[in-house]
Amino acid sequence: MKKLIALLLAAATVFSLSSPAFAVDENTVSPDIAVESQVCEIPDVQISEEAPDVTPDSDTPEENAADDAALRKSAAPSAQPDSGDEDSDFIFDKKEPVAMLYLCVSGPTAHYGFGHTWICIKNISTKDITIGSQTVHPGKMISAGLHHDGGMHFNDELFHYNKKAVTALPKALTIDGLKKAEKEILKNTWRGYEYLAHNCTNFATSVWLAATGQFFLAFCFPFVVQIQMAFNKTEKLNIVAPEE
Repeated sequence: MKKLIALLLAAATVFSLSSPAFAVDENTVSPDIAVESQVCEIPDVQISEEAPDVTPDSDTPEENAADDAALRKSAAPSAQPDSGDEDSDFIFDKKEPVAMLYLCVSGPTAHYGFGHTWICIKNISTKDITIGSQTVHPGKMISAGLHHDGGMHFNDELFHYNKKAVTALPKALTIDGLKKAEKEILKNTWRGYEYLAHNCTNFATSVWLAATGQFFLAFCFPFVVQIQMAFNKTEKLNIVAPEE
């Protein structure tokens, strides 16, 4: 029995002496274990529940549209003034007379065996006016009439009636009225002549009607128009040919 106890004590002593050799230092960690520990380690990240700070555009849709329109307007080419036929006439006051229109008539003459009806236009403004190819200086006058040798001519009457006084019905015209007269004078229909239905009386009364709104019956001969003119306040118009 004593031997058994002695053996047990010896075994216990041996075990107690050998146990430190197999002990593992708590502070000693193998490299593999350390790396795995570092990889698997999840950092302590705090997630904020607040919405991200997004600064909205302060402009309203209306303001954005206005900005876009302003950009388009600034990028567009600047508009240039129209340089049409009226560019030399816009300077006139539309209410002020700029010209005097005369419906003129005469009996038989050397140039016109059955008499003649035509129009004269005098510049009563302080600026030049234009009628077709004609530039009329202040105080000057032109004539326009229909002739059997080529239709409408300018200024034939000024030479044919030079230094004579003819019967004329006057009417002051604004720039708008002058343009209406010009438009009728330059119509293609007056490039020809026909003795009975498309002659000087038709031309002159048509221009008068377009510019003034007053109608005269044009029946073949100038004296028919002259009779109708007698019911209006006519005057004697002195004709002066332009200097050649």
